[in-house]
Amino acid sequence: MAIAGQILLADDDETFTHAAAELLRRDGYECETVADGASALARTRERPFDLLIADLEMPGNANLQLVRDIAGEGRGLPVIILTGYPSVQSAVACIELPVAAYLTKPIDFPLLSQKVRAAVSRFRSYQLMQSTESRLKSYREEFSNTAAALPVTGGSPVDVFLALTLRNVMGSLTDLEQLGKALSAQPVQAHPCQLLNCPRGAQLRDAVVATVRVLEETKSSFKSKTLADLRQQLELMLERN
Repeated sequence: MAIAGQILLADDDETFTHAAAELLRRDGYECETVADGASALARTRERPFDLLIADLEMPGNANLQLVRDIAGEGRGLPVIILTGYPSVQSAVACIELPVAAYLTKPIDFPLLSQKVRAAVSRFRSYQLMQSTESRLKSYREEFSNTAAALPVTGGSPVDVFLALTLRNVMGSLTDLEQLGKALSAQPVQAHPCQLLNCPRGAQLRDAVVATVRVLEETKSSFKSKTLADLRQQLELMLERN
C-alpha cells in the first residue's frame, strides 16, 4: 500500500508525540518525530517531507522561529501549528506566515486528520507544478541545444523533434496522473498512468494509441532507436491500463 504522505512531527511533549504519531500512521502516513525546532529544521534539510506539524511552545520555536526558517528556505513545505496556549498574537503571526492550520490542544484528532490531508494534497500539487515547470524548461533547453547541433551531427530534424516531443508527452501523462491523485487526496503511486482508465481519459488513451500506430507505420522512415524505445514505453503503458 502506498504511503499517504511523509510527516515530521515536532513536539517536546513525549506522551502527545507518541500518541499523535501512532494515529497518523494508522491514517497511512509515515511519521517521524523530533523534540525541538533545531532538530526539525535539520531533518527537513536531510530528507523530503510533505508536512511539518510543530508545537508552538517547544524549544527552538520562540516567536515561530522554526516556521520563519522553513519559509525562508523557499521550499513551500506546509506547517500545522499546535498550541496549548492560544493567543491572538500567535494566531495573527501564523496568518502572516505560511501556516496551513492553527490548532489548539487538546487536539481534536479528526480535525487534525482533515487538516493534514488537505495540507499534504495542496503541497503535492504544488510540487507537481514545480516539477512540470522544471521538466518543460529542460525540454526547451534540450530541444534548443539538439537543434543547434544538427548541422554538425547531420541528424534528422523530424527525428529529433518527434523524440523530444514524445518524451515530453510521456512526462505530461505522468504529471497529470500524479496531479489528479493529489487533488483527490489519494495515495500517489509511482506507476503507471491510471489516468487513462478514468472516463475522461478515453480521448487521451485514443491519442496515445494513435501515436503508437503512427510510430509503427513510420518506423522504416525514421530508423531511430530513441523513437523505437519511446514507442515501446507507450505500448507498455497501454498494456498496464
